[in-house]
Amino acid sequence: MRWLALVLPLGFAPLVLTAPPAPPAPVQPAAADPVPKPAADPNRYGPAYRYTQDGWVVLHIEGEPYPRGYQHGRLLAKEIAAYVRMLATECSPKAPADGWKAVRLITNAAFLRKIDSELLEEMKGIADGATDAGASYEGRDIDLLDVAVLNVQMELASLESALHTMPTGLEGKTFPRPGRPRAPAPRPKKVDHCSAFIATGPATADGKIVFGHITMAGLTAGPFVNYWIDVAPHKGRRFVMQAFPGGVWSSQDYYINDAGVLLCETTIDQTPFDAGGVPLASRTRKAIQYAEGIDTVVKALSEKNNGLYANEWLVGDLKTNEIAMFELGTKAQKLWRSSKDQWFGGTKGFYWGCNNAKDRAVRLEALPADDADRPTGTEWEPDERDKEWLALYKAHAGKIDAAFAKKAFTNEVLAQDTALDAKYTTAALAAKLSTHALYGPPTGKVWKPTPEQLRDHPEIVALEPHPWTVLTADPPARK
Repeated sequence: MRWLALVLPLGFAPLVLTAPPAPPAPVQPAAADPVPKPAADPNRYGPAYRYTQDGWVVLHIEGEPYPRGYQHGRLLAKEIAAYVRMLATECSPKAPADGWKAVRLITNAAFLRKIDSELLEEMKGIADGATDAGASYEGRDIDLLDVAVLNVQMELASLESALHTMPTGLEGKTFPRPGRPRAPAPRPKKVDHCSAFIATGPATADGKIVFGHITMAGLTAGPFVNYWIDVAPHKGRRFVMQAFPGGVWSSQDYYINDAGVLLCETTIDQTPFDAGGVPLASRTRKAIQYAEGIDTVVKALSEKNNGLYANEWLVGDLKTNEIAMFELGTKAQKLWRSSKDQWFGGTKGFYWGCNNAKDRAVRLEALPADDADRPTGTEWEPDERDKEWLALYKAHAGKIDAAFAKKAFTNEVLAQDTALDAKYTTAALAAKLSTHALYGPPTGKVWKPTPEQLRDHPEIVALEPHPWTVLTADPPARK
């Protein structure tokens, strides 16, 4: 018998009405659910999946912006929450919640509304998917702004250095005052971050492209750089990237798309901030998702450039076998192309990067606004890693291949103690959206946290080297 219940206000008994009996409906077999529920299979959600491989977390997402973001958030919810906690502690070890509140405010004011709407939808999906899978911070849901901070945190980290290069209007003026003279403000300390190369034509053994990159950063980043994300968007190109939980772009910046475009970067001295520009996260994602070749990559990276997280980009196009090196400051930029036989330092067929800008105008733009050396003191000088790249090129020109890449990225000069990983690929592998990769210190040393790091960062762990592996865009084998 069917029952209809009318619930009355508290203190009144419910009035129960009965309906006339109906003939029993025929029993229908339960429809098969083609989508595994997360509770049944936490490694799949709809068409998306994740699996681990030699220390890497491989994630596949697809479709329209919000659904693919939701897939991402649902499958990486635990890791997204952990990354928020880690970055909040980085902002303010003694008051993480206050630090996170501050960077959320800056992100909301300076970056959020300049991110492309397609990526905002994807970020919203990531936040909702993560929350629905149980992610939270300080007792509240993960939201769009949390995910936006994760994606602009490299730009937030470079903001102070950018401001150091920008005039206030007091340059050249003197202000006599009693008391002892004050020392000038210290310049931001230069930190080595990444090493990368791309080679083609006369430099390689088979005349085709070889490409590789190492990430160097603090140990607190270690648990969050080992994500290999395969994105099959409804519009644009399918691409793979090394990224982080909640990332709509790489941040470590190592990409391959199915138009045959290869893209990576190494940071250079920071240039000024253009507050009217578009965040790099948005421009880089547009570059790889919609790129058909080197020209479209350069246009996407440079158009409405806000200047933050200044980089030297290495670009390759498997269709034409062309490679390029693109240094991008804020207003200053320089493009070298193999098709125009443009080589720096005489390294025909080979470009490299290691945080040392090669173009004079780009270096000049990064000088402090009140620097007494402007415009002198800007000639390029090779550092230790530059010299190592030049020596390796000289010894292997015409023979560069996968073995060369592995040798370079296990070299202690190029893979310093702050190296978190290494990746390299060949034209044949890249055509399949695949790469050789090693997660952990490439030289084989275990990177152990200090007692202070363990005290301040509950997410931190010792970083151990894992075996070399080949990461692909293939799904896991079904059991």
